[in-house]
Order: sequence, then structure tokens, then C-alpha cells
Amino acid sequence: MSVENEHQRKSRKIASNTVALFVRMFVVTLVNLYAVRLVWKGLGDMDYGIFNTIAGVVTISACISSTLSVALQRFYSIALGHHDSVEFQKIFSTSVDVVVGVSILVALLFETVGLWFANTQLVIPAERLVAANWIYQFALVMLLFSFLQIPFTAAIFAHEAMGVYALISTVDCLLRIGVAYLMSKTSADHLVFYSAGLLMVGLLVFLSYVCIARRRYRECRYRRAGDRNMYRQLLSFSGWTLFGSVSNIGLIQGSIILLNIFFGPLIVASFAIAQQINAAFTALSGSMVLSFRPAMIKAYSEGDEAFLSNLFTACNKFVVYVLAAVAIPIFSEMDTILSLWLVDDVSATTVLFSRLIIIYIVCAALHNPITIIMQASGHLREYHLPVESVCLMSVPLTWLLFRLGCPSYAVFISIISLCALAHAVRVMCIRRHHAAFSLRRYLGSIMAPALLIVMLCSAFTCLLHSAVDASVLRLILVMLVVPCTMLAIVYLVGLSHAERVLIRNLIPLKKGGNL
Repeated sequence: MSVENEHQRKSRKIASNTVALFVRMFVVTLVNLYAVRLVWKGLGDMDYGIFNTIAGVVTISACISSTLSVALQRFYSIALGHHDSVEFQKIFSTSVDVVVGVSILVALLFETVGLWFANTQLVIPAERLVAANWIYQFALVMLLFSFLQIPFTAAIFAHEAMGVYALISTVDCLLRIGVAYLMSKTSADHLVFYSAGLLMVGLLVFLSYVCIARRRYRECRYRRAGDRNMYRQLLSFSGWTLFGSVSNIGLIQGSIILLNIFFGPLIVASFAIAQQINAAFTALSGSMVLSFRPAMIKAYSEGDEAFLSNLFTACNKFVVYVLAAVAIPIFSEMDTILSLWLVDDVSATTVLFSRLIIIYIVCAALHNPITIIMQASGHLREYHLPVESVCLMSVPLTWLLFRLGCPSYAVFISIISLCALAHAVRVMCIRRHHAAFSLRRYLGSIMAPALLIVMLCSAFTCLLHSAVDASVLRLILVMLVVPCTMLAIVYLVGLSHAERVLIRNLIPLKKGGNL
């Protein structure tokens, strides 16, 4: 098979995975947003704030889960690129040992220091303290399930079986909304019932990933590895990636804890609504990046710099333009969207938080393509140390702003400014450690056109917003016209010919057809 045909085959696989993940993202996002509405109404402002605060304490360590998953995907993908099934099984067995050890350490830490912090440092009404301790325990057990499923989910991602992931995550989402619906029908404590229901859903998801991975991939069988070098490589890679994940989690979960301490559960509830919007957008960008990640890592391991460069550019543009096409109209119509979504009077703080977090989302999503290449290259210390040192300043900076008497929205001053600064550091890192990266191409063909197109579409959205008075009619008009207009402009002037070919791969071809 020629190199060109092989690239076309890989592009089609990326396209098919992207379609599967986009369908999953669309379903999951709609269901999740409706579930938030049910949970918001079922729990009320106070309990919703308590739930997100307590879950946030445990979720801080969820960065360990995502870190190990990313690390394993990297090692799995390289083993698959080398067609080495023995190495794959060795990595799997080593990862099982690691996640079991990490699970034990996390359980000990959160049943001691974490439990003390939740009961003594957080602002929780005395009458809800017992319920808060129940949801703390449920959240911790869910976290342990997420650790134990890492070797299996990473194997599914490395084999690019995104359809399996899309199916399980969609079922997961539907079960969660079922729990939210049943919560409103029960006479039990809604906060405890909802948390216990989520735990049962987490158990079913864990068992699904384990059963499917063991059935489909022979390598997913545990055999005592005993390879100290493999443990060292995996832990070294995970250690630096963990450093990066801690800073990213700190941006959100650390902010929730500080908002609780300085402003109480009601402000946390506003931030939690904004965080749901963040989760929806993260699902969108994650769906795009997931389809590119394995192919980019394999292209790097095979030394295919030309294909890697094309994937890098396409991934950047894909993320920026699709996110902007969705973010701009939502930012403009946020007050109407929130009132329709929650069917309630939303505070000005909730609207402001929801708008500001969209700015953060777009800035944060820019790092994904760069991070994939740096992780594939193995230059983790040189990448994560300077980048995440900047991000880790978010929590102390937010604390300082609050101590100086700044309002609650000052948290976004810290988050957005440091996120932008960290991205500049990321660009410098990839320029230094990846010779094929071109700063001129990055700025000239990705960032500059994106900035121009986003500014033009933002101005067009403002004009459209001011020209129509009826809020619901304006919402429909803006949500339909702005994304279509922007994506049309992007397709015509924002993409190269090769990138337009990659986009056309998303359209099913007739048998025997050509690109």
C-alpha cells in the first residue's frame, strides 16, 4: 500500500471515529443538560452547592485517573505501532499493579486527611453534615472504580474503538438521568439517594469496560510482569503528566473550594452551573481530540512527520473553529438559555460565571494538540514543569484576590489570565523540543486566521443580537445563523485544500469513490 493510500485509510478511520464520538457527544450533552435541570430542581440551590463542593474534594484526585489513562494510551499506542502484542500485555499487567496500589493510597488519604478537611474546613450547614458525609463516601468509591477501569478503557482507546466508548458513555449518561428522575419521586433524602444512584451507575460502567476489553483484546489478561524498567517508565511518565493534571484540576476544583470558604454554597451553585457548561464543551473538544490522539501518537512513533504535521494543524483548526461556532452564540444568548434550561430565575452571578467560563474553555482547549505531541515525544519534564508551574498559581492567586476583598467573579480573572500565559509557554516548549514544529506556520495558518474569523463572527453576532428584541426568537435565529455562517467562512477561507479533503472524509463515500 502506498504512503498516500495509507494516509487516506488513516484519515478515514479518524473521520469515522470522529463521527461516532460526535454522535456520542451530542446525545450525552443534551441528556446531561437535562439531567442538570432535574438535579437542580430536585436538590435545590443549597444542596446542589453542597453536592458539588463535597464531590469536588474527592474529584481533585480524579486527575490521577485521567493521568494514568493518558499515560497508558501513549504506551499502548506505541506498542500497537510496533505490532508488539507481548509488550502490550506487559504494559497492561504493569498498569493493573499500579492502579491497585494507587487506589489503596488514595483510599487511605481520603479516609483520613480528606475526611477531616470536608468536616472541618468546608462551609456546610450543620443539618446537612450527615448527608454530606454519605455523599463523600459514595464519591470516593466511585473514584476507586474509575481507577480500576483505567487499564481497560485505555486499551479500548488505543485500539481506536471509539464506538465502544461512545456506546458505554451514552448508556452511562442515560442511567444518570434516570437516577435524577427517580430522585424527584422518592421520599428519601434526595442528596443521599442521588449520590447512591450515581455509585451504582459507576459500578455498571466499570464492569462493562472490563468485560468488553477482556473479550475483545487477548492482551488484556493479567500476568505478573515483574519488569522494574516498565514500572519506572510508566510511573515516570505518569508522574509528570500528573503534575499537569493537578494544575488543571486545581483551576476548577480548587476554585470551588475557595468559593465555598469565602462565599458559601449558594455561590458554589452558580459556579457549578457554569461548570456544567464547561463539561459540555469539554465533551465536545474531547470528542475531537480523542479521534486524533491515537493516530498522532502512532504517526510520531513511526516517524511519519508529514502526516503528523497535517494531523496537528487539522486538529488545532478543528478544535478552535467548532468550539467557537458553538461558543459565540451561546455566550451571546446565555441569559435566555439559562432561563429556559433551568426553568427558574437565574441570578446575574450565574449568567456572568457561565459567560466567563466559555472564554476559559476556548483558551484551555488550544493546548490539546500540543500536549499530544509532547507526550508522544517523551519530553514530559521539559514540558510540564514550566507549563504547570504557571497553572498552579491559579489557586494561590484566587485566594489572594479573595483576601483582598475582590468579588466572586475574580476567580475567572485568575483562571483565564494564567491559562493564556500557560499556552504561550506551551508553544515555546514544543518549538524547543519538536524540530518539525513551525512557529510561523502555527501563528500564520492557525492562530491569526482563527482570531480574525472569531472577531468577525462575534461582531456579526452582536449586530444580530441588537437587531431582534424577542428573546426566544432571537435565540433560535442566533443559534441557527451564526454557526452555519462561521463554519461556511471557515471552510472556504480558513482551511487549506488538504484540510478540506480531511473534512470531506466525514461524508460517507460511495463504493469505489475517491477523495
